[in-house]
Amino acid sequence: MRYVETILALIRKNPIEIGLISLALLISVISFIPQEAPTIQPTLQDTIEEDETSEPTLFVEVSGAVLHPDVYLVPPGTHMKEVIDRAGGLSDTADRLYVGRNYNLARLVGDQEKIYIPYVWDIQNGTFYEQKRVLEYLQPLYHTPSTDSTSSLQATSGQALTKEGGGLTISINDATVQELDTLPGVGPVTAQKIVDSRPYTTVGELVSKKVVNQTTFDNMKDLIKL
Repeated sequence: MRYVETILALIRKNPIEIGLISLALLISVISFIPQEAPTIQPTLQDTIEEDETSEPTLFVEVSGAVLHPDVYLVPPGTHMKEVIDRAGGLSDTADRLYVGRNYNLARLVGDQEKIYIPYVWDIQNGTFYEQKRVLEYLQPLYHTPSTDSTSSLQATSGQALTKEGGGLTISINDATVQELDTLPGVGPVTAQKIVDSRPYTTVGELVSKKVVNQTTFDNMKDLIKL
């Protein structure tokens, strides 16, 4: 009781000083209490800027004779081989010879593209039809061939070559890369682009799909068909 009476006496004698000391102690105690950091909500402008700076994504479907057929999300600039590797690579039942002859694994894939790897039996049962390689066809076709050579080419090349208007026309839906390579203004790279952009519903889609330019199309339009 003596200590309490002493404290009360001090308070009555020095009320202002005691009040300031108490306030300072209270502030010191409060300053040591951990405070939660304020949550900053992202603004609409922040969201828009984040969307604009994020890298776009391509959706590519890989199906057929691969280990893990599925739809894969890849960045722009991805090559076909990289997408096939993402799908686990070719399975044991894939027709590797057909893929090696007809697929350009170095080309860039596009958004919403579908890549189908044929099985061995796809080629055997005719689901995928590959034209035979005709060495004689590598000769220039821009003149009217003789009757014997025309008959020989038609017999060995099937639907890819037909005789129209006294000359040979090439099917842009069926011809091989080697056959397309003989067209004026078409090299191996463009020939592969023609194969990769199939199917076509009109020959004019070679231009609309940006496979060839208008000048190249004008030079070869009389030599091609669907």
